[in-house]
Amino acid sequence: MVSLRTVQASNQALRAIPNITALFVGGTSGIGQSTLRQLARHAANPTVYIVGRNQIRATPFLEELQQLNPQGRFHFVEADVSLIGNVDRACKQIMNQEKHLNFLFMTPGGISLGGRNDTVEGIDTLFALRYYSRMRFIQNLLPLLESTGPSRVVSIYGGGFEFSINPDDLSLQHNFSLLNAYKHSITMTSLSMDHLSQKHPAISFIHGYPGLVGTNIYSNSFPPPVAALYNYGMWPLMWPFSVNLKESGERHLFHLSSARYPARNGVSTQGVPVDPSDVSTGIDGQKGSGAYLLNWSGDSRPTRSILREYRDQGMDERVWQHTVDLLQAAVRG
Repeated sequence: MVSLRTVQASNQALRAIPNITALFVGGTSGIGQSTLRQLARHAANPTVYIVGRNQIRATPFLEELQQLNPQGRFHFVEADVSLIGNVDRACKQIMNQEKHLNFLFMTPGGISLGGRNDTVEGIDTLFALRYYSRMRFIQNLLPLLESTGPSRVVSIYGGGFEFSINPDDLSLQHNFSLLNAYKHSITMTSLSMDHLSQKHPAISFIHGYPGLVGTNIYSNSFPPPVAALYNYGMWPLMWPFSVNLKESGERHLFHLSSARYPARNGVSTQGVPVDPSDVSTGIDGQKGSGAYLLNWSGDSRPTRSILREYRDQGMDERVWQHTVDLLQAAVRG
C-alpha cells in the first residue's frame, strides 16, 4: 500500500511540472470530480478539458476550479459520450486547440438492473461508456499523448478482476447479460491497454480499481426508491470498508502523475520522480513495462491466470482490432 503521506507529498510536488494539459471524461461528479479538484489544487498552471453532459449543471464546479487555481484554464466540452460520434467531435475540438496532452483520465459509466439498451450506433449504452467510448478517446488522442511527457492514460473500472470472455462475440450482440458486459468491459480494457503499451511505448496506461467509494452513482443510475434503499439501507453497512472520496481523489491524482507508473520506454522521472526501486510492476510481470493494473491504494494487482493465457494467445491484439473495427462501423452508421 502506498501511504497517504507519500501520495500527498507527491501531489504537492506536481507543481514543479509546468504546463500540464489534461482531459477528464466524467469529471463532473464522483471520483473524476474529486481527482480534478486535487489537480486544480496542486498543478501550477494547468489546462484542463472536462467532458460532461450538461454545461449548466457543471458551471458551479468550473467556478470552484477557477477559484482553486486562478492561473489554470478549465474548459467544458458538452457531450454524451455513450455515442462514438460525440466522442469524435469532442476529441476534434481538443485537437484543434492543443498540441500535446499529458493526462487522460476516464470514469464514465453507471449501473443498470435492466437488459441490453442499445444506442443509435448499435452498442449497449453502459458497455459503450465503460469500454468503447474510452477506447475511442485513447485512439483519437494518441498523437497528442505521444507528443509530450509525461503522458498517461488512466481508466477507472475493474483492473485486476479480469474474467474469461467470449472471443467469438466480443461485443455481446448474441450473448448479452449484465454479468457478461461487466466481464467483457474489464478484461477487454486490460487487454487493450497491454496491447497499446507495446505499440505506443511513450505512453503509460493504467486500469484501476477504485475500491468502495461513496459517490452518487446509485442516485444517478436508479429511480428514487432504489437509490434510497442503497443510500440509507446498504451504504451505512458498507461505509466502514470504504475509501473517503477526498482520499480517493488524492490517490487517483497520484496514479495519474507519479513516475511510479512509467511508460514502457520511460524512466522513473516520468512524472513526479520516485526512487527506481519503487517503480510498479506491469501486467506482464516486469517492472516499469507501461501497462498497470492498480488497486485503490496504488499497488499493482497480481495478473490473473486468464489474462496471462489471453496474452500468450495474442488475444490483446485480437481485442484491439475488434475494437477498432466496431468503432469505425459505429461512426459510419
